[in-house]
Amino acid sequence: MKSFQINDIRLNYEICRGVYEPSDDTFLMMENISPTGKCLEVGCGSGLVSVYMAGCGCDVMACDINPSALRCMEKNAAINHCEVKTVESDLFENISGRFDTIVFNPPYLPSEDQVPGAEQWNGGKEGFETTEKFLAQCPEHLNDGGRIFIILSSLTDIESFIRKREEFTFTKLGEKKFFFESIYCYEIQIKN
Repeated sequence: MKSFQINDIRLNYEICRGVYEPSDDTFLMMENISPTGKCLEVGCGSGLVSVYMAGCGCDVMACDINPSALRCMEKNAAINHCEVKTVESDLFENISGRFDTIVFNPPYLPSEDQVPGAEQWNGGKEGFETTEKFLAQCPEHLNDGGRIFIILSSLTDIESFIRKREEFTFTKLGEKKFFFESIYCYEIQIKN
């Protein structure tokens, strides 16, 4: 079992076979988001972000296309003595209702690899294939004044991506630099 602390919340977790392992992007997300109210984590993987939001006092639902990820998320919620509802869903496919906070650490690396497990990191040729589908569906699931938090990579053309999304306001909250890439946590709101 592993452990870490972010913003006075200590979390314990287990790594699960076949599930995206918590990494720098997971921790960058938790260090920068400010979840409130009713929350949804899309593509929850190990569920650490969902468990963190529950620790912040939020009402949390987590979804993932991978049933193993949901079992892992449930295990990590139990380890941390918190309640998170789970739904097997491809993005919003099986999600109903609206949320104050929607969080997504999408597959953001530009690639066309189709190897097993690539769906966890492969964002398509430009790196935005899944993110575009996600953002197109967000407005019907976000409460007025709600916020979306996502991770994006410098290996993609973020500026062009943002320019094309005129219906949203993007605010960069944090970044983590590596020798080959930087990753960024963005807050997104729907323009009125």
